[in-house]
Amino acid sequence: MQMNKTTLSDGFIQTYQEKLESIIDVEHIERTRLLQKKVFNFEPVDHIPTVISYPLEENEWPNFGFEEIFNDPGKMLLHELRGVCMGAKLQDDRLYGIRANYGTGIIASMFGCETATFDHALPIGLHVDEKKLSEIIDNGVPPLDAGLMRKVYDTALYFQKTLAPYPKLSKYVEMELFDIQGIFDNASIIWGSEIFLAFYDEPEKLHTFIKIITDTISATVKEFRRITNTPIDEHGGAWNSIGAICLRDDSSINLSGEQYVEFVKPYNQKLLNELSGNIHFCGKAHQWWRELLDIPGLKAINPYQGELYNLFEMFETCESSKMPIFQWTIPLDERCQKRIRTGFSRITGFDSYEKALKAKENLYSKGHAELD
Repeated sequence: MQMNKTTLSDGFIQTYQEKLESIIDVEHIERTRLLQKKVFNFEPVDHIPTVISYPLEENEWPNFGFEEIFNDPGKMLLHELRGVCMGAKLQDDRLYGIRANYGTGIIASMFGCETATFDHALPIGLHVDEKKLSEIIDNGVPPLDAGLMRKVYDTALYFQKTLAPYPKLSKYVEMELFDIQGIFDNASIIWGSEIFLAFYDEPEKLHTFIKIITDTISATVKEFRRITNTPIDEHGGAWNSIGAICLRDDSSINLSGEQYVEFVKPYNQKLLNELSGNIHFCGKAHQWWRELLDIPGLKAINPYQGELYNLFEMFETCESSKMPIFQWTIPLDERCQKRIRTGFSRITGFDSYEKALKAKENLYSKGHAELD
């Protein structure tokens, strides 16, 4: 398999790899793994696992735009390791992972969708026309190296080869699964906005199409793990112990509860039964998020826009089903800080390393990372 080429010199990349190798604390990583395992099992912990972001100066770590990394695997590697450096320097509660980061349209590209790239945002997939959509449905699951997938495989192998000389980097920086999006998210990328008419006009065609996407995701995840020889039971990255895949249900917020239960939930359930994982959703999913709680194989949910939900009530409901909430995005009021002591994780950010360090001190002393 031919590796992608980078414009960066080996020496430039090695400088940052050596820096990162020197600051990774193996004992801290092992403590973090145990902390996450306990919290996602609703066991008692001293503090809520929290990823704390802050700015890294340009002289600390290079910063590349999304369009640059799309075309250069060396720049993509350093872009992905930037978050690892942030975590290793602060020693927050993230685990370390890197991914072949080709945006939200990777699965869609396998079906012939073109990819649009931007400097300050992730690449996206563009929908196909009606003729192409009919061909997609007729042809079924595409070749597993179609579209961007060849690039994904090659880049992941490049990452592994480049990290191999460094014992800590090669062992503790996990190969994160590429962005598979979600089943209906992919469907809406490929079909376009007219997919919402299909719920009424062509429901059987829609079911057929969604099943093809489900089978494609399953096969591609397994092929990625085979090629990279990495574990299939963990997604990799900041969080462990919440399954093999992250399904994104962002487009599904446009559906009614009834539509979600008929057209999305059974296919999510099929994948999660097979692979296990978690479900992420942006926006208001009030009409169906409770439907997630009885899905076998679902390890956690991520309501990413926390400001849209009543956390106290949501946690009470999730706790009763032993369903963790992970990567909560907004500060907790005093009532939630007292009530939520496990089964929960967070991300937060500050505009300086000093504030991030103070938040970590509060986290360890009080259980949550709010600043005084």
